[in-house]
Amino acid sequence: MEAGLEHLSWAGGTLRHVDLLLVVLQPTEKVLLTADRTHRLAAELGIPEVAYVGSRASEADRPRLEAFAAERGGTLLALVPDDDAVREADRTAQCVIDTAPDSPGVQAIRQLADAVEAGARRSRPASGQDP
Repeated sequence: MEAGLEHLSWAGGTLRHVDLLLVVLQPTEKVLLTADRTHRLAAELGIPEVAYVGSRASEADRPRLEAFAAERGGTLLALVPDDDAVREADRTAQCVIDTAPDSPGVQAIRQLADAVEAGARRSRPASGQDP
């Protein structure tokens, strides 16, 4: 979804069926305040798991973002760096995975996808079938 809390308020009926909400964090106070509000609204809606993704962040930002996630009972699943290849793909209306498949941003997103998929496998019924 695009940035903003309105999705949590007007889509509450839909989001009640979400197993995992990913909240994107940037290492700024304004973003962290919004992410905290998002976390609280997700808890009110009964979303069972909230995890976090660092965006436009460096390794130096990791401890702060991990602490933010941990304080809310969540995990920082990935740290997506500020990547010129992502900006260039956006500028030219192309997909960065096509234009720069080995860029740091794409690699981080692949790691995020793997982490989400691993969590989904752990939460599936024992039969391995989708519910």
